[in-house]
Amino acid sequence: MATRLRHTEASETWQVLLRTFSAVNRLLADELDVEAGLPLERYEILLMLYQANGAMRPSELAENRQLSRSGATRLIDRLEGDGLVERRPCGGDGRGSVVALTTEGERRFREAGRIHLEGIERHVGAHLASDDMTELRRILVRLGTAIAGGMGNDNTRRSDPGRIRHGAQPGAATR
Repeated sequence: MATRLRHTEASETWQVLLRTFSAVNRLLADELDVEAGLPLERYEILLMLYQANGAMRPSELAENRQLSRSGATRLIDRLEGDGLVERRPCGGDGRGSVVALTTEGERRFREAGRIHLEGIERHVGAHLASDDMTELRRILVRLGTAIAGGMGNDNTRRSDPGRIRHGAQPGAATR
């Protein structure tokens, strides 16, 4: 006999949110890869660097992208190999480093950002009224803030507040 899954309003909402995000994210990733020759995960690193005035510590990139340090190192190595970022010394002791956008990295980011923003408008903006987007954003910010603050019922595990950042979403694009 098959086990019947229990559904709640929250679980059904989560499933719709996850399926919708996955579908849109897949479309955006494919467009970015085909039209700009840049995988979405690399674009997101360039976006974070651009929003941080061009440079960040590798550990900050790893934390913001929820990558292991070794995963971040491999991603940075690929971007560096493509000439889009470079490592620079940071701090007076010479042990620390930052990852910085190169001129080519900024150019490719801007090109990809235009493509990405057009995709977001086509796959999200074209299907929702402005009021709907405002309401959805308000709801998601409230949920993210609650999770980041560890608010919820007694069964909610506290998460790292640094994991959810509302000022620098990876899906954002800059013209």
